[in-house]
Amino acid sequence: MAKFILFDLDGTLIDGVDDILFAMNDLLAAHGHAPLVRHDIEAMLGDGTWMLTKRAFAARGSEPTDEMLDELNVDFNARYVETDYAYTRLFENAETVLRQLKSDGWTIALASNKPEAPCKAILTKLGVADLFSVIAGGDSFEVKKPDGRFLGFVLDQLGFDKSTDTAIMVGDHANDVNAARAAGIHAIAVAMEFDATRAKSLGADAAITNYLQLDSTITRISA
Repeated sequence: MAKFILFDLDGTLIDGVDDILFAMNDLLAAHGHAPLVRHDIEAMLGDGTWMLTKRAFAARGSEPTDEMLDELNVDFNARYVETDYAYTRLFENAETVLRQLKSDGWTIALASNKPEAPCKAILTKLGVADLFSVIAGGDSFEVKKPDGRFLGFVLDQLGFDKSTDTAIMVGDHANDVNAARAAGIHAIAVAMEFDATRAKSLGADAAITNYLQLDSTITRISA
């Protein structure tokens, strides 16, 4: 039996909010809008950069057309790349646990709604890209999470056999849990905070607030 574990990126493996916030505020300023604060951006994440851009402009009373949003999204992503992800970091113990999972025979993949290029660049910069057999972003396939077909696309690349293998999705958003349910695999919700109330409300098989809890949680839900 093979073992596969898929991770979301933002809010799950990394805290990259400050770089996203800087890039979005730079874009907003270029269009005459006041900046957002970190809490604003955190509430807008999870559905890819196009929706993030739409929500950011809506928060400033602007409703660009879809065609205009296409252009704004391209501009945002360019500004985001220019940050060089200077303040993006892995959550505590995430790298240690990823390396242990790899050592224990788990095949690791990334399944994020963020575009694929920054996913790869961030994981490379943080020194963990080599641990991932597949790195898939929101533009890697025709659909994104919460559509379970996106996880199916990733699992197919990994060689997953549903009749014999185990697969788990780890993420911090309802999109992650719902995609896992749609794909017929286990789900673990992550909340890097002391209060796991929000994570528990997502309906996953389990919720963790520290990566040191992941090994025992995996054992419990996949037994």
